[in-house]
Amino acid sequence: MKVEAINTADARVGDRIVLNIQTSSLLKATFLLYVFPILAMIAGAVLGQTVAGMRSMDPSGLSALFGFLFFGLAFIVIRITGRRLSKNASYKPEIIKVRGHQPLSTEALVLPGTEA
Repeated sequence: MKVEAINTADARVGDRIVLNIQTSSLLKATFLLYVFPILAMIAGAVLGQTVAGMRSMDPSGLSALFGFLFFGLAFIVIRITGRRLSKNASYKPEIIKVRGHQPLSTEALVLPGTEA
């Protein structure tokens, strides 16, 4: 697994490490990824139901349409917010401890600029 982390423990390639991430940052990111899209879909469905009632249309169809539209928009918001948060150091894990060195095979070694 690849994770970009702040290296305060002077870890090197092949070291076994301990990562730390702020709980508040983890909870915010989890909410953004898992809860926000569901809330957006529910809000869209309720809005679709309301609009359908005002326009004498089929509430099921418009509710489903608005629900899926808001669900899709939620992922656009997540993408934009994710790019902004990725620049914030409080959302990056921090290497706080080196636990030892584990030899790596040459296949596992990834040099900067050679990522696949």
